Amino acid sequence: MPTHLGQTDIQQWIRKISESKLSVPEYFSHHQVPFSQAQYYRYKKRIDQEGTESLEDQRRKGNNRRITAEVEGYLKGYVSGKPESSLAEIKGVVKERFHIELSEAGISRCLKRLGCSRKNKPRQEKVERTYTVCGGFELVSALACHLGWPQFVSAIIKKRTQQIKRSKLWEKNNPEAKELGRNKKGQFTSKYNRRREVREKREEKNFRSMSISAAGPLVLARKCLAILALPVVTNNGMMRSVDTPLGDALRCVCGFNYKQSTLTKFMAELKYLGLAEYLLRSQIEFWQKFWQKHPIGKMELPVLCYYIDGNTKALWSKKRVEKNKVTMLGRVMGCVETVFVHDNFGRPIYFETYSGHAPVGEYILSLFQKIEKALEGPGSELPVNRAIVMDAANNSVRTLRAFATQDKYHYITSLDDNQWNPRNIRAEGKPQRYHYGEATLSDCEIELKDSQDEGYLITSRAIKIEWDYGRRTVILTSLDPAIVGASEVVKAYFDRWPDEELQFRSMKKVACLNRVTGYGKQQQEDSNVVEKQKELLRKISTLKKTLAELFPAIQEQETAIAKLVKEERELREISRIEKGQRILPQKMQERFQEIGREIAKRQRAIKKIMEPQKHEFKRLRKLEREWLRLQGKEKVYRVDVELDEIMTFYRVSLVNMYSYLAYELFGKRAVSMNRLVHSILHIPALVEETKQIKIVTLKYNEKEPDIMESLKEAIGKINELGLKKPNGKTVEFNIGDINSHLYSRN
Repeated sequence: MPTHLGQTDIQQWIRKISESKLSVPEYFSHHQVPFSQAQYYRYKKRIDQEGTESLEDQRRKGNNRRITAEVEGYLKGYVSGKPESSLAEIKGVVKERFHIELSEAGISRCLKRLGCSRKNKPRQEKVERTYTVCGGFELVSALACHLGWPQFVSAIIKKRTQQIKRSKLWEKNNPEAKELGRNKKGQFTSKYNRRREVREKREEKNFRSMSISAAGPLVLARKCLAILALPVVTNNGMMRSVDTPLGDALRCVCGFNYKQSTLTKFMAELKYLGLAEYLLRSQIEFWQKFWQKHPIGKMELPVLCYYIDGNTKALWSKKRVEKNKVTMLGRVMGCVETVFVHDNFGRPIYFETYSGHAPVGEYILSLFQKIEKALEGPGSELPVNRAIVMDAANNSVRTLRAFATQDKYHYITSLDDNQWNPRNIRAEGKPQRYHYGEATLSDCEIELKDSQDEGYLITSRAIKIEWDYGRRTVILTSLDPAIVGASEVVKAYFDRWPDEELQFRSMKKVACLNRVTGYGKQQQEDSNVVEKQKELLRKISTLKKTLAELFPAIQEQETAIAKLVKEERELREISRIEKGQRILPQKMQERFQEIGREIAKRQRAIKKIMEPQKHEFKRLRKLEREWLRLQGKEKVYRVDVELDEIMTFYRVSLVNMYSYLAYELFGKRAVSMNRLVHSILHIPALVEETKQIKIVTLKYNEKEPDIMESLKEAIGKINELGLKKPNGKTVEFNIGDINSHLYSRN
C-alpha cells in the first residue's frame, strides 16, 4: 500500500537511505530529503513495531470522527439546560455516557460549531489575608494618602529629576559620549583603561544610572511611605535596618516589603539630586494649607507667636568634628544641631540643620525670610503683630540689634540671672498684678552692652516679674506696650512650655528627631585654630625676646640637673626597697642623698633667676602648653547634613500626621504622642486585600476600653472620607476580634 508525504513515497525514501553506502548523517547532508533525520528514525521505529501499514494516510478514508450526531444532539440539550457548566464537566459527562475521550479544546470547538453559548461561572474574587503587628499605622498611611502627601513628595522628586534632565549634568553622562575604548560590538578594548575618566575618580554622579530617574509616581509614593514608617518599623530608631520581622509591616503600610538596601539607595539618590532644599521650602506651604482646613485651636493672645527651638544630636565619630554641648548627654562632643520654627500651636513648620553649633541668634530673621518667600501669594499682607519667642540662649545683643533694624517681627526672650543688673534700668513703671498667675509685673526700659562691639549700647523693653514665691524673672521684648500689655507678653513667653516645648519633647521621642540618621564628612581647614596658633607663636616669640638674657643661666642649671638626674637614676636601679626603706651601701646612700640636695639647690637657683619676672615665665609656660594642645588640630571635619535634613523632613511630616490623627481620635483631650503610638499605632490587625478594596480590621484591646471606643467612633468618621491608596484601592477600617485563622469577626 503506497504511503505518501505530499507527493513523495515515504517507504521509497527510507529504502534509499537504508541501502545507501553513506551514513545517515552524510546522506542527509548530501541529499534533499523531505523529512528530518529525527523523523527518519521515528518512521523506522514505527515500521519495525507496527509494519508499513502504520504509515498509511488515514485522511483518505474520510468521516474519521468520534462525535456522532447523537452526541451532538445530547450536547445541545445539555448545554441549553446547564449553560454555566464548565468544559471539564461536559467532558466528564460525554465520557461517562458515550465512552468517548475528548479534550476540552475539542469540546469547545464542537460547541462553537453547534452554536451553543455557555455562560462563564462567576469567579470568586481572591482575597489575600495578612497579619501585621503595626496595623494601627495603616491609619497614618491612609490619612497621608488622603492628604496627598506621597503624591506631593513624588511630584517634587519628579520635578527635580526633570530639571536635571534638562541641564548639562545629564548630558555629561550620555552613553553616546562613552563609546571611546569599545569595538564595533560594544566590547571593551585595551584603550578603555587608559582613559582619563576611568583612571581618575569622577567628581559628579552619573544621574542616568540612578533608579529614581526612571521610577514612576506610584513607586516613588510607595518608597516615601516606607521612609515615613521607619520610626515605627525600626522600634523608634533602635534598629538601623528594616530587614527584621517588624520591618515586614512595610508590605501592608506601603504596598511592598522593601529591603534596607533599597531604602538606603533611595535616600542616597535623593541626596544626590540635591532635594533637601526643595523639600524644606515646599513643606511650609503644604502644611499651612492643611492646618488652615483643619483648625484645632484658636488664638488667645493679640499677637501671633512663633517659637524657636534647637535640637542637638550627638555625633559619635573618631574624626575631629565640630563640637557643642549635647544637653541630653551632659557633655561637649561632636554633634549636629537642627533649628526648628514652630507656629502658634507648637507645630513645626520649618527647620534647618547645621554642623556643630547652630548660629541661631544671627540667622533667626533669615529663617523667617525663607518662610515668607515660600508662603507668598496674591493679595496684600495683613497687618499682624508677629513675635518670635526665644529662650535665653539666643538673646545676644547682636540678635537684638538685628531685630531693631526692621519692624515686621518682634522678639520675646528672657534675661539670664548673670545678665541682670538693677543699675542698667533706665526707667521703671508702676507695679501691676499678673492677670494669668501669682506675680507682680513692672514694665521697664533697660540698657544692654554689646560684648562684640565695645562701647555699643542698645535699649529694650523689659518686664520684671516678681513671683509671689520669691523668685525673679526678667523678660525682654520689642513689642509696643501700647499694643500688647505686660501680662500678655509674659503669658506668650511662658506658654512656650505647654504649647511648644512639651509636645516637641514628645515629638522627638516618637519620631527619633534626636538621632543623626545619615551624614558625610568633608575635611576643611579650621581657620580659628590656625589663627590662634599664629597668635600664640607671636606671643611666645615676644616673651622669649623679653626673657632672652635669663635663658643662658637657666639653661646652665638645667643641664647640670639633667646630669645629676641620670646619676641618681643609676643609684635607684641598683637599690632595693624593703619595708618601705631604700637599701644601699653606705657610700652609695650618702652619694644618693648628696645628689638630691644638689638638685634641690639648683632648682632654687632657677627659681631665684626667674623671680624678678616670674609672671612672664608663668605666662610663657601657659602659652606653650596651649600651643602644644592645638598641634594636629589644623584640620576639622565638617558634617554634610543634607541627608539628615531629608530624613528630618519625613519625620516632621510624620509628627504632623500624628497630631492630626490624635485630634481625630481624642478631640481636644490632652494625649501625648507616645501614648498615641503605643495604644493605637501598635495595634495588630488583619489586612484583607482584593484588587479593588483593602479592609483593615484592628484588634480590639480589652485593657483600654475608653481608647477603643474613641477609636471606634473615629473609624466611622475616617471611613466617610473615602480613603484611597496611591494605587487606587479603597481603604476601609474596622475594629473587632481576630482569630488564629486570620479571619475577622466584627
